[in-house]
Amino acid sequence: MFFMKEISEKIIVASNRIPCSVSLDSSGQVKYKKGIGGLVSALDPILSKNGGLWIGWDGLTGSRPSEIKKFCIKDECGNFAYSVECIHLTKNEIGNYYHGFSNRSLWPLFHGFISQSHFNASYWKAYVSVNKKFCDKILKKSTDDHIIWVHDYHLTLLPGMLKQANPKLKILYFLHIPFPNYEIFRVLPWSNKILDGLLGASLLGFQTKEDRVNFLVCCKELLNARINFKKSNVFYNGKMVKVKNFPISIDYKKFNKLAKEKRADKFLKNIKKIDNNTKLIMSVERLDYTKGIKERILSIERFFEKYPASRRKVTFLQISVPSRTKIKEYITLKKEIDELVGRINGKFADELWSPINYIYKAVTQQKLASFYKAADICLVTPLRDGMNLIAKEYVSCKTEENGVLILSKFAGAAEEMGKYAVLVNPYDIEEVADSINIALNIHWNTKKKMISNLRNIVRENDIFHWASNFLNYYKKIP
Repeated sequence: MFFMKEISEKIIVASNRIPCSVSLDSSGQVKYKKGIGGLVSALDPILSKNGGLWIGWDGLTGSRPSEIKKFCIKDECGNFAYSVECIHLTKNEIGNYYHGFSNRSLWPLFHGFISQSHFNASYWKAYVSVNKKFCDKILKKSTDDHIIWVHDYHLTLLPGMLKQANPKLKILYFLHIPFPNYEIFRVLPWSNKILDGLLGASLLGFQTKEDRVNFLVCCKELLNARINFKKSNVFYNGKMVKVKNFPISIDYKKFNKLAKEKRADKFLKNIKKIDNNTKLIMSVERLDYTKGIKERILSIERFFEKYPASRRKVTFLQISVPSRTKIKEYITLKKEIDELVGRINGKFADELWSPINYIYKAVTQQKLASFYKAADICLVTPLRDGMNLIAKEYVSCKTEENGVLILSKFAGAAEEMGKYAVLVNPYDIEEVADSINIALNIHWNTKKKMISNLRNIVRENDIFHWASNFLNYYKKIP
């Protein structure tokens, strides 16, 4: 692709976390392990191909060895891929900026959960301070030739801070989560300052058309900015900002390759050894209240109530990756799900079969690819989601084209993939239960056509296509 050569070594990515976890072993040596989150899955392949610098929080608190300040990421062959520089946060900043404003104020609000949102002046103060800390680091590392690509809700003030410090900087911003409508967003006491910060970028990217329009309306109503809705431009403080939706994707070839490896087939055989005739339904995501895990498990219960012939013939696998384990809402959610799974298994299980297999830990991508390959149905039913890359990972691993994707209408992925998935309202327990039964009984030829079309969508619009579109679109801005 054209942009692969043009931007090599000139990108600075800024996100809340660096693309790996950092720890110290018993001898005090620094250990790095690449992360598995959606943002890492999206951006790591880009920097691995192009080089550049990734700036983010190291995930640690307190004292740390100087070696953690910066290091390099290597590719699969052990060669240098790109550099990483760490932002260190104090315990107070982690508590108020990360656990507080980012994940108890913005996260629930942007997903439409106003009742879960907490607004606190101490949270806001720390959020401003940490965004400034990122700004100072980037200003030291950047020149006017760099493209600075800021990511996600943790750093909404950063584009404005950077632009104010150096008007010549080339700043892009992408929001990975939904952007709320005006009625929800204006609840935030600092809504105008968030908009002002975002408009420091020259190009603002969102996941869907709905997110883009929501942002434009908020700028019009809250900032009294002049908006060209047809061209999706915001005119504010003497400058024009382009706003566009760029639905993010994955490295299709990587997941397709994982599913074809012998290790995947070996693991698949182990899964099928349990009972080759059992149909497998699966879901996987971080443990988060926006993902609709409780509602989904209740739908599974209703499915087995309503379609008793499926008992002992169908198993549901729920993989929940631990997340934000120190936040009250997440602690409560884990307890509720544990109890719910236990109750339903107690209700339906017999000596040799349980309706729900529940895994509460991170799973390697190789094992995940094997689960995807084995699953007859993938349930992707968040209550609200910016995109949801699980849906794209699943179809990429269905090399035999024999699965069905059941997808929430409220996931950003529905805009691209809804035509060939079984769309559901995740709040409607009856509908989800019925949709599972329908999916299990779809004719194999229809399944093949549906999954084949979904695979084509992801193949043709992979993560490299996404990045190319984003960066090349920026180059066309006058």
